[in-house]
Amino acid sequence: MIKEKLHRPVMVDEVIEWLDVEKGNLYLDATLGCGGHSLAILKNGKASVIGIDLDREQIEIAKERLSPYTNRFLPVQGNFRFIDRFIGVPLDGVLFDLGYSSYQLNNPEKGFSYRLEGALDMRYGDKGLTALDIVRDWDADEIADMLYYYGGERRSRVIARKIKNSKPTTTGELALLVRKSVPRKGGHKHLSRIFQAFRIIVNKEMENIKDGIKGASELLRDKGRLVVIAYHSGEEKLILQIINECGLSTLTKKPITPAKREFQDNPRCRSAHLRVFEK
Repeated sequence: MIKEKLHRPVMVDEVIEWLDVEKGNLYLDATLGCGGHSLAILKNGKASVIGIDLDREQIEIAKERLSPYTNRFLPVQGNFRFIDRFIGVPLDGVLFDLGYSSYQLNNPEKGFSYRLEGALDMRYGDKGLTALDIVRDWDADEIADMLYYYGGERRSRVIARKIKNSKPTTTGELALLVRKSVPRKGGHKHLSRIFQAFRIIVNKEMENIKDGIKGASELLRDKGRLVVIAYHSGEEKLILQIINECGLSTLTKKPITPAKREFQDNPRCRSAHLRVFEK
């Protein structure tokens, strides 16, 4: 296994503290990835962990990484949207880290990065709608709405028309098209918004979050904790709405952000907001 491929988990100390792992028996890592958070939970207590992820490659990495804890770790390939379908036992805590991993970002075949030439895919798993399907099949107005509502892109109409006219087939072609459509200064911000919008729609992220958190809240024991790490305002608004509907208590008055030292070591964590809820 290549060490450089591993995703660096965000706010590990805070996750361990708020999940209160020394007191619980069973935790769910709903966004397993390469297993960084699960490893920390297993190291810091005697609890068992169930880890869920859509990406088969990341599950295999996590299994290898967590092999010393096979008696306390169970990996599951699946969508956390359907937690209540394949987890049938009460849980002491659940973690959602809603960011995609560095492993996926650095894999050109996944198509998450505008800095790498690759396929217009953007799926966490290997089934369903791709970004290329959207480019080919959606009309300009539909694409513009997607870029505006899920990426916050103000030049969405202009970019959508150019996408339909040019029909890019790779991440490089899409990135070049966007760069030519926006001012040079701050171009990377526009690229981030565009790729974010595609990723959210391709993976049905908002629907997944809504159903996943509802399912997790039902599985939690009394006093069980739900820790959620979000990365953009759309996620945060949806999370707070669902928590209110589920009747969970909020333990963090304001979102917890990464410590200065962590930010210096891992700049990608800069937009992470951690919130904690209790049943």
